[in-house]
Amino acid sequence: MKRKIYLPLLTSLCLLLLLASAAPGQDPLISINKIEVQPGMLTTKLVLRTDALLPVQTSYYVQQPPQTLIIDVGKARTTEVPRLSPAESQLIENIQVEKAGVSGLRFSLRLKDKVPYRILSMSDRTVIELNSIQRPGGDYFIDPDTRSLLDKKPSGEVVLNNLDISELADRISFRARMNGGTVSQVFALDNPSRLVVDLFDTMFSKPAAVYPVSKLGVDRVRIGQFQPANPRAITRMVFDLKEPSLYAMDTVNGDLVISFFKPQATQEVRKPRIESQAPPPPPAARVDELKKEVKPVSTAAPAPSMPPPAPPQENQEVKQAVKQEGSAEKAPQEDKFKPKTITSEEEKYSGEPISLKFKDADLRDVVLYLADFADLNVIFDPEVRGTVTCDLNLVPWDQALDIVLRYNRMGRTIEGNVLRIAPITVLMREDTDQRKLKESKELAGPVQVKTITLSYSKAKDVAGLLKTKISSRGEMVVDERTNTLIVSDVKDKLDLLEKLISVLDTPTPQVSIEARIIEASATFIRNLGIQWGYQGIVDPFYGNQTSLKFPHKILADGALIPQGIVTKGIGGPLGGYAINLPAPAFSTAVGFSFANILDTFRLDVALSALETSGNGRIISSPKVTTQNNQPAEIIQGRQIPVQTVANFTVTTRYVNAALELKATPQITAEGTIIMMVEIQNNAADFANLVNGIPPITTQSAKTTVMVPDGGTTVIGGIYRTEDSVTRDTVPFLGKIPILGNLFRNFARTKQNRELLIFITPRIIK
Repeated sequence: MKRKIYLPLLTSLCLLLLLASAAPGQDPLISINKIEVQPGMLTTKLVLRTDALLPVQTSYYVQQPPQTLIIDVGKARTTEVPRLSPAESQLIENIQVEKAGVSGLRFSLRLKDKVPYRILSMSDRTVIELNSIQRPGGDYFIDPDTRSLLDKKPSGEVVLNNLDISELADRISFRARMNGGTVSQVFALDNPSRLVVDLFDTMFSKPAAVYPVSKLGVDRVRIGQFQPANPRAITRMVFDLKEPSLYAMDTVNGDLVISFFKPQATQEVRKPRIESQAPPPPPAARVDELKKEVKPVSTAAPAPSMPPPAPPQENQEVKQAVKQEGSAEKAPQEDKFKPKTITSEEEKYSGEPISLKFKDADLRDVVLYLADFADLNVIFDPEVRGTVTCDLNLVPWDQALDIVLRYNRMGRTIEGNVLRIAPITVLMREDTDQRKLKESKELAGPVQVKTITLSYSKAKDVAGLLKTKISSRGEMVVDERTNTLIVSDVKDKLDLLEKLISVLDTPTPQVSIEARIIEASATFIRNLGIQWGYQGIVDPFYGNQTSLKFPHKILADGALIPQGIVTKGIGGPLGGYAINLPAPAFSTAVGFSFANILDTFRLDVALSALETSGNGRIISSPKVTTQNNQPAEIIQGRQIPVQTVANFTVTTRYVNAALELKATPQITAEGTIIMMVEIQNNAADFANLVNGIPPITTQSAKTTVMVPDGGTTVIGGIYRTEDSVTRDTVPFLGKIPILGNLFRNFARTKQNRELLIFITPRIIK
């Protein structure tokens, strides 16, 4: 009876399972039908021909050599075995394909150089475009595909107005604001790593600009006009990269948008399944369940805004821009100021990410699982014990191991492929013993003696810097005559000292400093004056007596009395003037004298005037060259002797009346120059002697400024204006309108003086 009841139930369950397995919703695998490599001078492309859009989940460079680019795709399968010909292996040395997860594939590209790359996903193919590193040499050529796009582009230049920078969680984007679309060409340079984007028929509306970034692997962006309009305008954008990584380019409303993505966690390439040189071996028989929990970090590949161009031909050459960028920037100035690591003990985790979820698991079992995941042998100290409760998601396996060990006060050491686990106290005791043993061996080892001759630094200065790096058995002697260090120490210390000396004994860059002192003056003087007088006589002697009984004689004298009074201006027949207001200084004068026949009435008038204008300019340009952080001074002029008498002793000292320039430059890591500048332009005023000694007219400036290499700045300026008006008038009468001009004079003086001091530093390459 029971068998009859269970049989229909079992049949229904099987039917449901069959229906569920055949139900829709299971995405089919995408077939990669063909894998081909398209080499070129500027780029090398790996093209995956597919029957649908292929999802790219993540891409990254592994940290360990050789240079390997990992690209994970999901829900894909392939039977194609990539094979490389010698002509195709310019950049890609090897291609390996392996299973990733349940239904994904992992492509491992072993490259000759670590280069920037971008991924273009389309419905029938996915293109991994690798920007080959260009070396200096050759002329500048445009590849045929770019030239074809330029021929189709409408005539007219595009203007790049500005660069907007925006940062998201997984990327940083640079939007070049332009007034129209443009054609671009991209290539890569190294030493340091750079991605160069050339925009054709494009003018940059600003001078060369630098945009500091220091985020997501991008150090800074430089934009400038690489080539003028002849034969065609080219604006160059240079992205200085800390390390090559994934980037994307797109066009949005006529603007060019370039994005750099956050670098993924570096991993190591493990157990390839399909190789480019041999048929694929059979798949592995065992897949650990916990390894299936490893989840790749998802990074969506950017969708292209236009179909990718065909690969460039092999006979292309890099344009002259590459030559200039490579030669001029092969050893950029700021590289000398970047920190150099001599020794480092920083812990870096580079293991493959793993997800762990345990509750009260035995510590030894967890360590055994992690060791199996990393293909390591394990040995435990007898005192190792503990439990683990954790929930870790996509953590490097070596970091996860350190976390669970630290939680249980345990430590680890790795010797070759053997992982040893022991309590921290045990390892500390062993480290102490090892350190003591090393120190004793070091002290017991033979002492070597070396002579190191320095070229650019003073041996005495270097010895003072390195005295703390010498062991107790070491000794350092300075020979100042030959600028040589005689160093005696054990081998390890001696090697460290040699590295430090090679860093310190480097040529010091030089700076040429040019100053320009410009003095401009303008003078205007206008003087107007008037003199007039009169004399009238009524006397019977002249027959013009009055008709009055009294008085019969009248004398009206409107002239200055010469006795005790000096007449200004010009003289006249009367010997003076009643109104004597000549110009203070004049170069032109005219006089009139009016009288009757008997000379009983006389009127004398004199006008005097002066107008002077002048302009002057003096340019002084001292120039001096000095090393970085070293003071420099240049003087040109004369010295004025000044005598002083004290206690019947005559002392003579000399005061500079000269043009002086004192400067101390400091080159920064960004290539700018900080200068402490003191400029004096003193001159002796021999027109105003004091006890036979001329006073000193001083013009000086003292400041500290920061100026770009080759830039010019104004460090000081004085503008002085004098405008004076002088009027001499006869009280009351001089204020009468119109007629008042006969009772006053006028003098006006205007002086403008302008002093500007410019400074221009240049780093001597």
